[in-house]
Amino acid sequence: MKKIIVKRFHLLCVLGLLAASGCNTFESEPLEWTLEEDVVNPKDSLASTMKGLYYAVYYSLPSLHNRLSSSYLDAATDDGVPTRDMGGSSSLENYRNGRLSPENIASLDGNAWKNFYTGIRRANLFLEKIKDYPTGPNLTADEKKRMIAETRFLRAYFYFELMKRWGGVPMVGDNVFNYDDDWNIPRSSMKDVKNYILNEVSPDVEGSCYNDLYEAMVTVPTELESIVGRVNKGAVLGFLSHLKLYMASPLYAEKLAEEGETVAEKERWQEAADAAKAVIDLGIYGLHKTSVDDEGVAGTAGFLEFFGDAKTIAGNNEEAIFFKLSGDGTSPESNNSPIGYQRGKCWGYTSPSQNLVDAFLTLDGKRIDDPTSKYPYDPQNPYANRDPRLTYTIFYNGSTWLKRAVETFDGGLDRPYSPGRIATQTGYYLRKFLGLNENRNDNSGFNSIPHNYNIIRYAEILLNYAEALNEMDRAGNSGAHAAVIEDCLIQLRERAGIEVGDDGRYGLPTSYTYEEMQEIIRNERRIELAFEEHRFWDIRRWKIAEDVMNEPVRGVEIVKLPDGSFQYEYVDVRTSTFDKTKMYWYPIPQTEMVGNPELTQNPGWDY
Repeated sequence: MKKIIVKRFHLLCVLGLLAASGCNTFESEPLEWTLEEDVVNPKDSLASTMKGLYYAVYYSLPSLHNRLSSSYLDAATDDGVPTRDMGGSSSLENYRNGRLSPENIASLDGNAWKNFYTGIRRANLFLEKIKDYPTGPNLTADEKKRMIAETRFLRAYFYFELMKRWGGVPMVGDNVFNYDDDWNIPRSSMKDVKNYILNEVSPDVEGSCYNDLYEAMVTVPTELESIVGRVNKGAVLGFLSHLKLYMASPLYAEKLAEEGETVAEKERWQEAADAAKAVIDLGIYGLHKTSVDDEGVAGTAGFLEFFGDAKTIAGNNEEAIFFKLSGDGTSPESNNSPIGYQRGKCWGYTSPSQNLVDAFLTLDGKRIDDPTSKYPYDPQNPYANRDPRLTYTIFYNGSTWLKRAVETFDGGLDRPYSPGRIATQTGYYLRKFLGLNENRNDNSGFNSIPHNYNIIRYAEILLNYAEALNEMDRAGNSGAHAAVIEDCLIQLRERAGIEVGDDGRYGLPTSYTYEEMQEIIRNERRIELAFEEHRFWDIRRWKIAEDVMNEPVRGVEIVKLPDGSFQYEYVDVRTSTFDKTKMYWYPIPQTEMVGNPELTQNPGWDY
């Protein structure tokens, strides 16, 4: 950990979040020379520098948009590939081609080990020094208490991010290490890391951070606008749903069992179900929808609006539970729009796969290979009568963007024959996360809007609940929760715009086995949460990556015929390799292994 435990550090005061808190005490010397003793000086009666450190802890939350190989983590799964990977040689493609190693893992996942330990150190430094700051008009006792509680939660969350990648990791407690300290710390067990997180945040644990947080809220009153994006009790409950679902899943449950935890399978899934139900029972969260139409039916563009409209994306809405704030900008639009819209300004960095496109349902909620669908799938007219989430997630040939049709046919504006131009690798571009620009009359630019990263949203909670209940039923209550499971899925499909059907089931079968419902839930999760950094971890926690990642990634080649129609040919665009003996867990970065002789490497990576 030597690389991240330092005394002289950069507080990133240039961030919008930090700028809001003021940076006047940094003026006497260059920012990168700011000393820790200056940052945490209790003589600063305005406490502005301490608030700067507090916001810097928030900055250590993970980001989402184009953060890896200019693409998304899920482009390292069967859901896509990074467009500009030069034939499979980008760092993100190392997840797919078997070239993952202790030497390159730091760069592959954005220095996750370093960054999350940096967040933990910032949190520890803040918690150590805030105790000495007097309360007053600029830092009330209540605000101080809440800041401490939020920081404790964030520290616990950083440990979760480390644990889901590496399993057990070194735990530094409340220590703030400097160069002359002994920071050679062995790894704790994953069981100990999990229990530490639960003790820090759980509502039923005396002394946890929970009771000192703001109440859960979705519509923040004007006088509290400054708390948008801050951790509240709803975020904690949402995180506990996420955590307990992971801990009940095969990969993590098997690891905990190896470490001596003896919790029955049904009990694990019961805990996960209860955690999701606690969020639902708050009664304040829901799926974001547009206003009702003349017939009183909710509009179906809520899914798109949630990701792309400035009025809702700020997080002050019913679906956002835990998110990282982002300043206004157009980077996701220019990074992901198809390349033909603005030469040198639209890069189309992410190429979703045919595998993912095929996972989207037909308009009546059936799989495309289901012979009972009233909309038979035609591979030569593949996007007709499909789940509207396909249109809201992926640019396909004929999609509309900025007043023209997307052209991903060979030689089209967005897949040209131009030498040296890198275009979609699969015949698709990523639509999700891009702002609503449809009232522009040209392609001269994009609307500047915030692009917050929704770490946990209500749709995930419904999916968590459905999954946990279905697994409980398999473990001993066959069919007991079928109606509740179906209701969770129906809520998602209704919001998406799936047809209700004569039976009111939105395409769900009237009878099914546990395995069939498991597949339905997993597929619903895949399409609803696409490119939100779930698929990458889901196929690992379910322990199906060894199957999924040893299949080719597929795409489409489209030829425009003389009569203006199109001919579609489906092709393999990437091969994938996944070694189940070691690749379910990350290797610890080699620099950390060298710097801390107490560390032990994950199995299979000792070389």
